Amino acid sequence: MPSREPSRIHLARGLFGCLALAGMGEDARAGAWTLAEGSGEVIATGLSSTAEETFGSGGREPAPAAFTKGSASLFVQHGWTDRLTVFAKVEAGREADDMSGYARSGLSEFTAGARYQFHASGGFVASAGLSGRVAAEGEEGIERGATRIEPRLAAGYGFELFGLPAFAEAEAGYGWRIAGEGFDEAKLDLAVGLRPWERWLVLAQAFSTIAVAGPDGADGYAHHKLQGSVVYDIAEHWSLQAGIFATVAGKNAPQERGVVSAIWYRY
Repeated sequence: MPSREPSRIHLARGLFGCLALAGMGEDARAGAWTLAEGSGEVIATGLSSTAEETFGSGGREPAPAAFTKGSASLFVQHGWTDRLTVFAKVEAGREADDMSGYARSGLSEFTAGARYQFHASGGFVASAGLSGRVAAEGEEGIERGATRIEPRLAAGYGFELFGLPAFAEAEAGYGWRIAGEGFDEAKLDLAVGLRPWERWLVLAQAFSTIAVAGPDGADGYAHHKLQGSVVYDIAEHWSLQAGIFATVAGKNAPQERGVVSAIWYRY
C-alpha cells in the first residue's frame, strides 16, 4: 500500500469491503490484503437488476428476455491473525424470466473460506485463498444446488497517483464442482481504486466467469461484468457504497444492467 501510513489504513478499509462485496452476484471475494488480527468487517448488500436480452451461443443473435433479479447478502470477515483472514457470506433473493417462465426465490448462496497473505513488500502483496460454496442453480433451491471448492490467487499493489492513495489488484480462481452435474468455473477479477478525498473511494471492477469442463454435449456459459461505484466513510466504523453494473459480454447469459448498494461496519 502507499508509503504514508494514514493513507494505507484508509485505502485498505475501502479495499477490503469493496472486493468482498458480491454486488454483481459473484462469489464472495476479499482481495489480496488481509485484515489485522482481531479486526473485521460486516457488509450488508442489496442488488437489483434487469435484462431484456440474453447473450447467444456459437454466434447466434441475442434472444429476448424479461429477466429480473433482486437479492440481499451479508458478508463477514475477521482477521484471525495478521496474515490469515476468515470469511463467510449468505445470500437470499429472487430471480425470474417472464419469457421462459423461470423463477426462483429463497436462500441462494452460502460461502465460507479463508485467505493467507504469503508475501508483502514495497506496496506489493500476494495471497492465496480457499473457499467452499453451495449455491442454487436453475430452479433448484440451495439444498439441491451446486457445491464447489474454489482456490484463488490474488496480487495487489498500493501506490500513489498524483499524490492520492490508489491500488490495483487481480484475482484468479477455479471453482471445482464436487456435487451434482454441471460445469467447473474459471474466474478472473480485476479492480482499481482511488481515494480522491479522505472520506471518498472510487472503484472500478471487472468480474469474469467462464464455464469449463462440463458434461459431454452440454452448452457452456460465460459472463463478463463491469462495475463502477463510490464509497463514502460516514463515520470511523461505518461506510456507504452505491454503484452500477452491467454484463458487457457473455454466452448463454442475461445482459444484466443493475444497481448495487451496501453498508459496511468495521471493528
